[in-house]
Amino acid sequence: MKKISILMFAFVAMLCFNACVEDEDPTFVVQEDQIEGPLIVTANSTVTLDKDREGETVFTLVWANASYNVNTPVTYNIEAGLGGTNFEVTLEEPIVAETSDPFYSWTIKEINDLAIALGVPADTEGSIDFRIISTLGTNGGAAITSNSISVTATPYSVLVVEPGIKNLFLVGNGTAANWENNNNNQPVFRDAENTDIFSFTGKFGGSGDLFKFLEQKGAWAPQFGGEAGSLIARPTEDDPDPSPIELPNGTTESYYKIDVNLADLTYTITDFDASSQPTYTTIGIIGDSTNPSDEDNDGTPDGWQTDMDMTQSTYDPHVWYIEDLVLVNGGAKFRAENDWSVNWGGDFFPSTINGSGNDIPITGGTYDVWFNDLTGSFIFLPK
Repeated sequence: MKKISILMFAFVAMLCFNACVEDEDPTFVVQEDQIEGPLIVTANSTVTLDKDREGETVFTLVWANASYNVNTPVTYNIEAGLGGTNFEVTLEEPIVAETSDPFYSWTIKEINDLAIALGVPADTEGSIDFRIISTLGTNGGAAITSNSISVTATPYSVLVVEPGIKNLFLVGNGTAANWENNNNNQPVFRDAENTDIFSFTGKFGGSGDLFKFLEQKGAWAPQFGGEAGSLIARPTEDDPDPSPIELPNGTTESYYKIDVNLADLTYTITDFDASSQPTYTTIGIIGDSTNPSDEDNDGTPDGWQTDMDMTQSTYDPHVWYIEDLVLVNGGAKFRAENDWSVNWGGDFFPSTINGSGNDIPITGGTYDVWFNDLTGSFIFLPK
């Protein structure tokens, strides 16, 4: 009888022990009258966003810890919203950071990207509202929301380029840049709707009859050479150097239309007769994106009154460019001789193969701009 009692006691004790061990997630009872939420102590702030220093810390949000009546870790989720909208305008995922510390810092680029994503236009002052949501543990229990503060900033333009979109630049002794890979090399104009299609109509030859395409000025890879209409790629410096493409008319100065398809790695070269095309003295870019100031205080931007004159290529008089041009969101066009009788626009930005009569929908930023008056083609290259 005594042995049976001892065995039963041991069995009950084991059950109790197992129950204690398996209870890994104890339930805490939170007393609402004994808790306090986080309190942001950082004041409303104005920050300066300088693209040249975008890796530097520009803003730190600090708050007093939340206080719960249980001893368990606290998680802080930081929510961002467009300033002045009471967090009704947020990102698809409004929580922009998570931490267990009572502070969080952002770089210039991070604040800039956040402002743009929330809808603050580039080169326009706007604000971001922040608040903290504290929760117990890691499962989001007992959430408490803090007070909110605002950060005011003027974001710089960030041109969003989809992965895989490339630029092409001409190099070779049959081009204006010769064999220098960083000599104001002419970009090839990219189609607005099919980013694998490129085209350039202009002058070639004179000093030689060879050329290639570079993806980046100042670098010899990636590049494309080719023969018989087929492009040959050189993805990296470790890959073999492809043969240059030969011009049909040898070293004779000629005008050609060159079309490139990167999807199937092909190119075509077609003779182009430029003899009847006009040669302009000046071409400028004009619009409310170029000079939006209201100097006359009459409420009307004077950007549509003043041309930003472009530089004419010394090699090809039909090619024009302007460097480090600061633009704001708005519309723009190209026109000849400071007059509206001859002008070009476009339905797409930042590049098109053939211009149209509509205003180009500019996204604000700093660009090198190239224009071709034979085709109305243009490209805005972000700096």
